[in-house]
Amino acid sequence: MAQSTRELNVNINVDITETIRGLKAIQREAKRAAQALRELEAVQKAVYANE
Repeated sequence: MAQSTRELNVNINVDITETIRGLKAIQREAKRAAQALRELEAVQKAVYANE
């Protein structure tokens, strides 16, 4: 029995420059939010330590 083989090659080019820029902006904001939460936690600990 003869065996048939087929091959399919597909090239996809996508410009994700704006996507990467947006993800970096989200990452920056997430880091700022995390820093703000750490600062809030430190203040809360200081306030509750004095009670």
